[in-house]
Amino acid sequence: MSLADERLPMTERVPLQTSSSRLSAVWLGARSAHEGDQDVARAVRNVFPRQPAAARINREHHLLITDVFAQRGITQILDLGCGYPANGQHGAAGPLLSQNTHEVVQRRWHAASVTYVDNDPDVVNARRTEVAATAGQTRARTLLADITDTVDLLDQLTRDAAVTRDRPVAVLAHDVFPWISDDDAVRRCVDSLREWLPPGSALSVTHATADMTPTWIQRLTGVYAEAGLSFHPRGRGFTTDLFGDWEDLYGGPVRVIPTARHQPGHHESKAPDFHSAGYAGVAIKPSA
Repeated sequence: MSLADERLPMTERVPLQTSSSRLSAVWLGARSAHEGDQDVARAVRNVFPRQPAAARINREHHLLITDVFAQRGITQILDLGCGYPANGQHGAAGPLLSQNTHEVVQRRWHAASVTYVDNDPDVVNARRTEVAATAGQTRARTLLADITDTVDLLDQLTRDAAVTRDRPVAVLAHDVFPWISDDDAVRRCVDSLREWLPPGSALSVTHATADMTPTWIQRLTGVYAEAGLSFHPRGRGFTTDLFGDWEDLYGGPVRVIPTARHQPGHHESKAPDFHSAGYAGVAIKPSA
C-alpha cells in the first residue's frame, strides 16, 4: 500500500531561484544548470572552503540517525525541511549519501511511513514526482508546509493521517532552523512539536554554529545575505534548550556536540570540530 501523494495536487511551478535547498544539493554533488546557484556556491567556497564537507557530514549524520531510529522500532518518520531527493537531477553524486530517508527506514521496516515536509514548492514537486514513480512500493508522502506555522503543519498531519499519535514518531530537523531568522519562531515550533508528539518519540536536530570558526561563519553569513538568503548560525546553548526536559537518546542529559562526533559510525568522527561547523543532538520524549 502506498501513502503517496495521489490525493495531494502537484504544486504550481515557480521560477527557480537560489535557495538553501538548491545549494544543499550542490554541496552534496548535484550539478545545477542555474547560473545563480553556481555563482553563490563559488562565493561561499571562497569564504568558507569547508562548506561542502560540512554539508556531507550533516547528511551522513541524517542517514545514520535515521537508521538508529529504525533499529529501535520507530516506524513513523517526519523529515522537516527535507530538501531535494537524493537521487536523480538534484541528488547526491556519491553512493554513501545517495539514499533517501524512506529508503533507509524501509530497509528495516517495509511498512514504515515517512512524511517529507518542505516550504519550497519546487522541492515538494521533486519529492512528489519521486514518490509517484515508486507508488505501491513505498509508504511516503510529501507536504507543502511552513514549519513555523506549526498549527497548520500539525493540522495537515492529523487530517491526512500522515502521522498517528498511537505510537512514537521520529522528527528529523537537520539544517533547517539556521534558515529561520526568528529565534522565538524556532522555539515555538519545537515546543509545539514536543508537546504534540506521543511518549517514546524522538527529536533529532542539527544546527549550524559560529562557535568553532567565528570569522569564517560571519563571512559566510554575509555571502548568503547578499544572495537573499537568511542564515542564522546559533550557539550550543540555543540548540540544547530546544530539547527541554527530554532525555538523550542514550540516556542522561542531552548531548549537543559537533555533528561528526555524534554517531560513532560516522566516517568523519575523528575530523576536527570545525569541519562540522554545527552541532547535533537527539532526545527521546519520556513516558511520564
